[in-house]
Amino acid sequence: MSKQKPANLRQMMHDKSGGKRPLQNNSAGEQSLLGGSDGLEANRTRNLQLLRAGSFQLAVIQDEIATIVEWREPAPLPYAPRSVLGVVSIQGRMLTVLNLATLMNAKALSGESNFKHIVALRGDEQLALAANALNETIVIAEAELQSAEGLFLQVFKHGNAEINILNTKELFATALHGRERRRRRF
Repeated sequence: MSKQKPANLRQMMHDKSGGKRPLQNNSAGEQSLLGGSDGLEANRTRNLQLLRAGSFQLAVIQDEIATIVEWREPAPLPYAPRSVLGVVSIQGRMLTVLNLATLMNAKALSGESNFKHIVALRGDEQLALAANALNETIVIAEAELQSAEGLFLQVFKHGNAEINILNTKELFATALHGRERRRRRF
C-alpha cells in the first residue's frame, strides 16, 4: 500500500493565516510557497522583455512569452478591429497578431507598419504582439513596481522612461472592445 499525497495538497499549501497559496518550482525543481514572508517578498524579482510598439515603450513578463520571431506578414481577417493585424502560424500554432500601438491609441495609423518582430504569447487565447523593436531583457525587483489597471499590470521607471507591463490577460478583451465574438451557427 503506497502513500500518496492528495492532488490538492501537491498544488496548494496552507499558510499560517489559513489562506491558500499555490506552490512554485524553483530552478532546482523544488517547490516553495509563493509570496512567503515579507522579507522574501521584497527580494522577489521579475524578468521582463522590453519592446517598442509605435511610440510606446512596454514590457512583457518573460514567462508569458512562448517565442519571438522575425516579422512576417499576417493573413488579414475580414471585419477584424483595426488593432488586429491578422493571423500567422508560429511553431504550428495559429496566432492572432495585435498591433499594440493601435490598441493603446485609437488615433494611431493602422497602415503604419514598421514591424520587425512578432512576440508569441503563451495561453489559450493564442495571441501575438507586433513589435517595432526589441530592447533588452531586464530583471526588476517587485518592490520597484507600482500597480496599474486595465491593459497594464504594473508600471516602473527605467532610466528616464516610465514603462508599463502589459496585462496579457486583458489583451483579447481590449482588442475586441465593443465587438461581439462570432459564434458558430448550426
